[in-house]
Amino acid sequence: MKHKLEYLIILFFIKILCILPEKTRFKIAEFFAVAGYKFIKKRRTITLANLKMAFPDKPQEEIERIALDSYKIMSKAFLSSLWFEDYLNEEGKVTVENMEILDKAYSKGKGVIVACIHMGNMEASLKVAQKYHIVTVAKKQRNPYLDKLITKNRERVNITLLKKSKRTSRELMESIKKKNIIALFSDHRDKGATVNFFGETTISPTGAVFLALRNDVPLIWGFNILNPDNSCTTKIVEEVQMIKTGNFKKDVQANTQLLINKMEKVISQYPEQWMWFHDRWRLSKKIK
Repeated sequence: MKHKLEYLIILFFIKILCILPEKTRFKIAEFFAVAGYKFIKKRRTITLANLKMAFPDKPQEEIERIALDSYKIMSKAFLSSLWFEDYLNEEGKVTVENMEILDKAYSKGKGVIVACIHMGNMEASLKVAQKYHIVTVAKKQRNPYLDKLITKNRERVNITLLKKSKRTSRELMESIKKKNIIALFSDHRDKGATVNFFGETTISPTGAVFLALRNDVPLIWGFNILNPDNSCTTKIVEEVQMIKTGNFKKDVQANTQLLINKMEKVISQYPEQWMWFHDRWRLSKKIK
């Protein structure tokens, strides 16, 4: 009953929100961002600690500006996911740069692994699904009604959403055999390889690199930028030239570090676009 009530409240909120002009919706997202930044102290503290660690030479004023801008961008990205189908279909709303890189990789007939970053309006990268079927992975929602809604909405835009479980690896391998495009976030902390990220030792997921190496599938990567007018640019950067020495374990480690180095450069270039409130380096344990 509780889950059903939550679901109905969210549906009501979505309907009310979508009646409003899009510009107003994004203003509401900014309001939520500012409120969250001011009143949720734990996340604000983690955000500022992450930024200070990553950019020790930046003045405090700039650190705080980047932090608040990041909150606003992430809030807009989350809220726009409630009308993402309209967002994707609106003329000029999402621009995909360097689509030919994905086309070339896919033409090899092996499928493609895409390493993604939590930057900008992440939903905008689904624009690619208007041309190619995409398989991705997400955690199952606690609320079964919401989980079903999210899955159904993704299927409507040519996305297969696998739920993270003990079967995920097997399901991904099956998807590769079907020569699908698999998109996996590769920047947040998860089980995987030990890497150096912004000068700190941390853990990084190896899923994208592991699948690409194990199956000899092209690995490309890209990111999103939410522009000032709330349009989005999806940038496909390159096909990664993988390190292959013949030692699989070492190659996974080396290529995971290679990928995280590339991502670090982009995050440094567009710091306000990244999700800094994630406890990426477990700094919360050091600042208690």
